[in-house]
Amino acid sequence: MTDVSVLVPTFKRAGLLKVSLESILAQTNSPAEIIVIDDGSNDETETVVRGLSSDIEFIAKPENSGKAASLNLGIKKATGSLIWIMDDDDIALPHALETLTDLLDQNPDAGFAYGRHMRFSEDASGTRTELGTGYWQTCTPEDFLTQTLEDFFPHQPGMLIRKSLFETVGRFDADLKRSQDYEMLIRLARAAPCANTDDIVFLQRQHAGIRGTAGDRFAASHSNAKWMEYDQEIFRKLRDTLSLNEYLPRGETANTDAQKRMALLQRGVIFARKKLWELAIEDFETAAEFGPTSLTDTEKTLLRRTLASKYGCDEVREDPDIIGNLKKVKSIQPAGAAIVQGIMRGMRWRIREAIQTGQPLQAIGLVQRSLTVSLSR
Repeated sequence: MTDVSVLVPTFKRAGLLKVSLESILAQTNSPAEIIVIDDGSNDETETVVRGLSSDIEFIAKPENSGKAASLNLGIKKATGSLIWIMDDDDIALPHALETLTDLLDQNPDAGFAYGRHMRFSEDASGTRTELGTGYWQTCTPEDFLTQTLEDFFPHQPGMLIRKSLFETVGRFDADLKRSQDYEMLIRLARAAPCANTDDIVFLQRQHAGIRGTAGDRFAASHSNAKWMEYDQEIFRKLRDTLSLNEYLPRGETANTDAQKRMALLQRGVIFARKKLWELAIEDFETAAEFGPTSLTDTEKTLLRRTLASKYGCDEVREDPDIIGNLKKVKSIQPAGAAIVQGIMRGMRWRIREAIQTGQPLQAIGLVQRSLTVSLSR
């Protein structure tokens, strides 16, 4: 038995919850405790939980108050030194806890460990179809924070976190209706190094079920818009709290002009990917004032990711102000032209994507925007 507390927040998903809990009970390394926090469900949730095992602790909240509040309650209740948060619709592979625990044992300085997931869908007959991992970035522990700020997101069922780290960074933000786990991941990454594996440790269910709290329910098709809305709220706050050093690999500092430019470019890329272009442009403009004129290969690679957000880049095609501002950056010496050229290289990938997915009008619009910037003086 491992010194792990498993927390399973749930709301009105009794059928899926049963499968999730069964996967936890089947672990090769058994956790010390399993705590289900029911966020005011009115279905068969309690019956399902109590019918599975008397070892599962069931906490029923009288009113629905969201996942963050449920997790804060569960962490406070947990007695284990390690916390494993499982979603009520996902499935842990039998070796998941053993793999993640071994990672932390082998890396005592790490505050958390994480592994990959495999997405899947399931038809009415129970037949599963694997859908791949989706967006996944292989990165070093030193680059984990910057990659997480861009888009990278190890999901909670694939993470094992020291309870002491939660005590350091504080509670989940219950004022956020969405992206609470992303906001917490950023805090964890700022506070401690991590350990990781490319092994798949859980299966992430893709389904069309309703999401959100009782007061903010929405269809799965609206998920991206919701995530983007709350990601922007998070990042507007982060703008004032993250130091420029935190946009460099862990342990590096922005002491030289070259390091300052790299940090500014990284921050600009991050904020552009969150569609906060007014803030991104500020960073690109400041970075353009630092020499030399040419960019390093690392800077070129970074800038190509500017338009690679998982939320797409429709705003570049639709908002002429973005193109106008990039043209202004291009005119700033000594490095403005090189910076904008690096950003527009990423446009080529978006144009190919539009063509390959049968969206010729979108491809034409992106080509037009690219030419407008490229041909400007």
